[in-house]
Amino acid sequence: MSSYNVEPGARILWCLRRRKSDVRCVIYPQAMPVEVQVVQDRDVVLTERFQEEWVALSWAGAYSERLRQQGWFDSPGD
Repeated sequence: MSSYNVEPGARILWCLRRRKSDVRCVIYPQAMPVEVQVVQDRDVVLTERFQEEWVALSWAGAYSERLRQQGWFDSPGD
């Protein structure tokens, strides 16, 4: 798994793997709006912003389920 460090205050919600690729979901809850980034390997591939953290968490959960349906599986974090 490639190494990926998050900024202070951010946290990784989940890590998934498929073949040799890793994808992570990172939330930045201290800013308004709350920002969620999906990072594949070391590249930010998607950024979404939400007015409330619970909405961001719900979106992140639904996104991870869609990826799992496409063959991604849980991967241990760094």
